[in-house]
Amino acid sequence: MEIGSRIIELLVTPPGIVILLLVLTFLSYLRSNWFGSGMLVLSTALLVALSLPGTAYWLLADLQHYAGPPELVPMADSGPNASILVPKASLKNPPQAIVVLGSGRYPDAPEYDSQDTVGQLGLERLRYAAYLQHKTGVPILVSGGSPDGKEKAEADLMKAVLTDEFKANVKWMERQSRNTIENARFTQAILANEKIKHVYLVTHAWHMRRAARAFEAAGIQVTPAPLGFQSPARKERDAGYLPSAWGMYPTPLALRERLALFWTGQNDNHQTAPTNPAASAPATK
Repeated sequence: MEIGSRIIELLVTPPGIVILLLVLTFLSYLRSNWFGSGMLVLSTALLVALSLPGTAYWLLADLQHYAGPPELVPMADSGPNASILVPKASLKNPPQAIVVLGSGRYPDAPEYDSQDTVGQLGLERLRYAAYLQHKTGVPILVSGGSPDGKEKAEADLMKAVLTDEFKANVKWMERQSRNTIENARFTQAILANEKIKHVYLVTHAWHMRRAARAFEAAGIQVTPAPLGFQSPARKERDAGYLPSAWGMYPTPLALRERLALFWTGQNDNHQTAPTNPAASAPATK
């Protein structure tokens, strides 16, 4: 099923969908010049549409509007709790942990002695998780396995960056997950042992809707802590309807996320929970 979803993703997101249409256009010309011409117009129009910054940000808009960053306020007006920040929306039941989701690795990084480290998106998430911990004081759980078969899980890379570079406290590591649903289920097993039911969830704004849904389905109350809101630069706002290579960059991101939302919505009820995820994802202090 993983391979099938990956093939579908490649075929319905750029550049795969454009390549597919161009192949169909060529085959159409072999049978009918009229039909082939129509396919050529369609392929060209789709390529232009997918290359427009306006298209990308239109596709991302409602994904990013799911939740904003939490509004943090002091827990009390005076006394020892005055220095502790909590979400204004949950003063009486603040989150007890920060869960930050992995987002791929940067393999064999030459500037880091050819060792694997976190990728660009993951680094953005870790930076915000550390910022959030410095504000709230609650411990961090990093979640990320090794879907590509690497010996070291992404959670290990995440912990190293957080502790060594951002001076943050990582209390738990979840090392087995391969996707967002497994992030939620394996994390829930770890936090259940700590009697933690409410967390800040750190991931990108365009991913938050799907991630929050997965964690809530696993029985974890979520305070969304999104980051990385995509918005057009001034030059893109001025030329939002001119195609460009940069304009195409966010489009596959939005389409993949929408495909994943549809896919998990259709398959959530068919997922099998791990027999003992807590044993396979030990807590690490």
